[in-house]
Amino acid sequence: SHRSQTSQTASMGKTATAFKDIGKLCSDLLSKDYKVGKNTVEVKSKTANGVTFTPLATKSGDSISGSLATKYVFPGGVSAEATVATSGIVSSTIEATGLAKGLTVTLDCETGKTSLLASGKATLDYKQEAFTGKCSYDYCKGDAAAAVSGAYGPLTLGGSADYSVSKATMTKYAAAMQFDASDFAITTKLSEALAKADSKVYEGSYFHKVSSAMQVGTEIKKAQNKDVGLAFGCMYKLDKDTTVKGKVDADGILSTSYKQKISPITTLTLAATVDTASLSESSKHKFGMALNITP
Repeated sequence: SHRSQTSQTASMGKTATAFKDIGKLCSDLLSKDYKVGKNTVEVKSKTANGVTFTPLATKSGDSISGSLATKYVFPGGVSAEATVATSGIVSSTIEATGLAKGLTVTLDCETGKTSLLASGKATLDYKQEAFTGKCSYDYCKGDAAAAVSGAYGPLTLGGSADYSVSKATMTKYAAAMQFDASDFAITTKLSEALAKADSKVYEGSYFHKVSSAMQVGTEIKKAQNKDVGLAFGCMYKLDKDTTVKGKVDADGILSTSYKQKISPITTLTLAATVDTASLSESSKHKFGMALNITP
């Protein structure tokens, strides 16, 4: 509703934004609902005893793949989810939220194509009003990661670091800052993958909620020894069931999407990208469709 959207926007900046969510408003505006090159159908249903089943089918070119996910929420704030993919990979997640206020503990594991266990990760996620912290360790890969963020008024500052235990060295780091106002957000970020040469990336974004029906955003990115990347996009709600989006980037790629709730349980999303620099080459243009059904 308009009232809830206004209330959510008005609260921006009063609590710390998790580090991974710094810049998320603009990122979602410029990336969500633009899936092209494949068609997907997802059906999400819940049984009487509380088990949620989510089959997903994807057609990309001549290949078809799929997965089946099941999820159950136990009493006491514990949930378990398992996913089986047609590739043969099985993944599972156990999440607990009732151990302490603001603390979420997650255990993830995934089988490999050639080994029994390819990934086994434990994550601690702690959130308070003015501070968030997250750390994880993957036993199979020997990778550790940590991220923190803190808020002071409308300003959120955060940083993250990835560390390889097997190599005894830091592999990645990032720092970000976000300023939140009642109707806009400005974000800056610096990141670098230390194992790669010239991998330092500077990013900046601006998100503006013009009204309850319209949002605009722009993102600028500069990687070492590369041209500046720029993208601009907008979203407009035609009515409560219909949303249109459009964006254009510095490479001349024009993207559009149309999202329609065609029934109380069905949502259809159509997306297309056009390479304006190669209009005569049909192979450069892509189309995608996503159908989500939730009985």
